[in-house]
This record gives sequence, C-alpha cells and structure tokens, in this order.
Amino acid sequence: MNKRYKEETLRQRIRAQRTRLCMTQEELAEALYVEKSTISYYENDKKEMRASGLAELAKALYTTPNYLLGFADNNDDFASEALGLLQNVKDHAVKDILLKQIRALI
Repeated sequence: MNKRYKEETLRQRIRAQRTRLCMTQEELAEALYVEKSTISYYENDKKEMRASGLAELAKALYTTPNYLLGFADNNDDFASEALGLLQNVKDHAVKDILLKQIRALI
C-alpha cells in the first residue's frame, strides 16, 4: 500500500486517494452508484466530471474537492491508511468495538 503516485492532476489524485484507502474501482463505483467504467474514465481523463460529481467523489474518497482539484494537500497518510483498513471491516459489531476503542484513546 505504500505505492506513491505523482499527484498533479485530478485523475492522479483520484487514483492516489482511492489507492490509499485500499479501495478498488469497483468499490468506489458502488459507493457512487455508477458503473466501474465511469471511475476508470475519470482516472484516465476520458470523461469530464460535473461539479456535483466532484463533491460526491470527494465524499466517497474521504477527502475534499479542494484536494482533488490540487488546491490542498492530503498529508495525513496515517488517517488515510487507518480509514482504508477500517472500511474493510465488514462486521458491524467489530466496527462498534473499534470505534469505542478509538474514542477511549482520544
């Protein structure tokens, strides 16, 4: 998961953030209720994105539209990696336990 992408364009930032979250194109597409090919088009600069789509994409990637557009950095690799790992936990009881433990530490 320590692959680094050069994050200069929208498509590169989308791919980099998705990868940091250990999210596949299929998973991102499911979160956005779009076809996997749409995510592929975005990541390969084959399809333009509407502003509303950018906001939804940023939310699904747990970042901001400003980061995706290159106006802000996403420097918190720890948070991104932790979030990616937590998203892979499917059992709701385990998620609740993990959240309680995190809250207890803060």
